[in-house]
Order: sequence, then structure tokens, then C-alpha cells
Amino acid sequence: MTTENLTARFHEQLGGDALLSVLSEAQDTVRSYDNKAQIMGVGYILALQVVLRSGAQVPVPIDQAGLYVFAGWAILVLPIIMFALVLYPSHANKVSRKRDFGACAGAMYFDPRRSPDVDAYVRTVAGADWVRETACEIIKVSDIRDKKRTRFLRALYWTGGSFVMLFLAQMARASGLLAE
Repeated sequence: MTTENLTARFHEQLGGDALLSVLSEAQDTVRSYDNKAQIMGVGYILALQVVLRSGAQVPVPIDQAGLYVFAGWAILVLPIIMFALVLYPSHANKVSRKRDFGACAGAMYFDPRRSPDVDAYVRTVAGADWVRETACEIIKVSDIRDKKRTRFLRALYWTGGSFVMLFLAQMARASGLLAE
């Protein structure tokens, strides 16, 4: 079956909305990772304040102050940065570079470098193979979704590890293992 035949029968066979529905679901998932990352980042900052306040009463040995500063930045600040990284990349050009999309004109995602004015974009849209364009966009958005999921999980794991490290450090200080 050629692409032309599929394009001609696309609306008849699939109801015209099938691929657009898939694209919409992938875009919604991408947005949900953005929302989750923002919520988790704020939640982490709030939970961090509780943990730090509870551990502030135990003194830090001065000979290990440099280690505490380094560990503090690695344990406390890095998860915030990792949640922020979930928000990017915002478009697949940065994620899907290794893919060969063939004859996709990029009509579904306006790019001023490809279409510098309205007439050029109208020509692109008018000549587009919409089955191919929709399929390309689904792949691009799915690549973004997978990248965001990976970054989100990495940030969650690092956050869990940071809380474990904070717990161990507070227990060591409270039990006298790290005395002044």
C-alpha cells in the first residue's frame, strides 16, 4: 500500500481522528511530566526545610565542615536542578536528531527557519502528506515523552537518595559518630 493510497483513504478507514488522538495523548503525557516535575520540585524544597530544621540542632564538626558543604550541595541542590531539567527539551528537534523522518515537511510544528513567512507556511501546509506529518509528530512527541520520563525518574531516585543520605548524616551526628 502506497502512502498516497493511505492518505486518500485515511479519513474513511480511521475516521480521521485516530492519529490525532494518539498525538494528543502523547502531548498530554509530555505536559503531565512538566506538571509532575514542578510539583515534585516544590514538594522537595518544602520537605527539605523540615529535614534541615530537624537536623539543625545537632552540631557539625569543624574539621568536616568542607565535606558537609560539598555533600549539602550535592544532596540538597542537585535534585532541584534535576527536576528543572525535566521541563526541557520542549521540542523534539533536540531529542529526535538521530531519526530519519524522510519527507516530513514539519507542517504540524511551525518553524520560522523552514517557513519564513505566511505564504511559505501556507505552501508547506497545502502540500503536506498529513498521514506522514502526523506520524512524524507522534514520533517526535513520543521521543520527548520518553526523555522527560527518564529525567523525571532520575530526579526521583536522586531525591530518594538525598533523603536517605540526610537521614544517615543526622543519625551519625545524633549518635555521636560525628562529634566535635
